Amino acid sequence: MFLNLEVRSYSVENPHHDHDFAQWVLPVHGRMEIDVNGHGGYIDHSLAALVAPGSVHSQLTDASSRFLVLDCSSTLLESVQMERLAKRIYVPIPAATRRLIEFADLIGNEQLAAGTTPLATLLVSSFGAESSAESSILQPLIARVRAYPAGEWNNQAMARVANMSLSQLHQRFRQVFAKSPQAWLTELRINDAQRWLRSTALPISDIALRSGFSDQAALTRAMQRVCSTTPAVYRKTHRQSR
Repeated sequence: MFLNLEVRSYSVENPHHDHDFAQWVLPVHGRMEIDVNGHGGYIDHSLAALVAPGSVHSQLTDASSRFLVLDCSSTLLESVQMERLAKRIYVPIPAATRRLIEFADLIGNEQLAAGTTPLATLLVSSFGAESSAESSILQPLIARVRAYPAGEWNNQAMARVANMSLSQLHQRFRQVFAKSPQAWLTELRINDAQRWLRSTALPISDIALRSGFSDQAALTRAMQRVCSTTPAVYRKTHRQSR
């Protein structure tokens, strides 16, 4: 069975292409805008992409981003669970999978090549074990927040949309994303702001509001804490790399 597992960095833009094997793209650091068969989206610390064999896809990412990529034969997708994930394309990363991604990044590509089969099996099993039961419960909430990240998404509002208690909400987010609801929301809003910073000339103050931050200072504090950079530096760096 064909298997290849390695940590990769991509050039800024990878145009439309396809291949006859399945591909899991698991973010290690940074994010990627990816279109699969006309279904555009992005992946980040909390979200992976599963590209089925023959799917036409394209990618756009920062050169500094890194991804754990599993190329494998289609037989790895033959279980009912894996087929369901492949149809969804964009799949939340369970906590167990995130730990495996961090381990793979830590040991490096040379050791990954020596232990591809057992680690690849663990990665796929970790998705199958958690993502169906846990992320499906959160999926309506995740879809609503992604569609309107600037909304009033305090924990009470998120729990109400998810139809669960506050303690259940925290438990589910810890299980699926390995972080609190508000930490996940902050990263989502930062990703949204970074997209505006890269692709528009809008004032940073406007971008902050569009992304759900109270003002420019709040966006700056969040990016400094999470990304160790500021909106102005991020925009300048991205424009220089284009």
